[in-house]
Amino acid sequence: MKKIPLTLLIIGISITFVLSFAMPELAGKVKNDISSMKILYSYSVTKSFLEQTEETIEIASVPLGKVKTQDVNIRTDVQLEETPLNIQGVVKGNLNKPEEYKHKVTLTGPEKGFTYRKYYLTKNYDKGTYTVIRTNKITGKEKEYAGTYYEPSAQDPIIAWSRDKK
Repeated sequence: MKKIPLTLLIIGISITFVLSFAMPELAGKVKNDISSMKILYSYSVTKSFLEQTEETIEIASVPLGKVKTQDVNIRTDVQLEETPLNIQGVVKGNLNKPEEYKHKVTLTGPEKGFTYRKYYLTKNYDKGTYTVIRTNKITGKEKEYAGTYYEPSAQDPIIAWSRDKK
């Protein structure tokens, strides 16, 4: 087990405490920097894929013979269920990053024989479960957290498609 000098931990806590009274606007930044150093805890994260889920959004409907130009801005984000705030950053750091679809698109109506064309975007997510084991670097005490995650799918996180309707 790696030992961390107790004086370093006490100094970090003292700096945060003093700044919270003297300069409160800096206290939060220093506190976050200290916690991001992971002085007190180490983390082990395990993911298990369950299934792929999707969310489809209709972005436009264009009638026969018409053309429409449109800005399309869609984002897929990581979503967590049953996750305490103190480990959300650790879990998110082990998942796929958010994806963005930002395009200016020209959408055209359908061929003759159809009335309109509907345009869609489908966001694909990988759903799974995670387990985090948090270990106190000083005492060696472990705590386990578990929950469900949705992350942008590694393959085809966002798919654009259309359907012609009569």
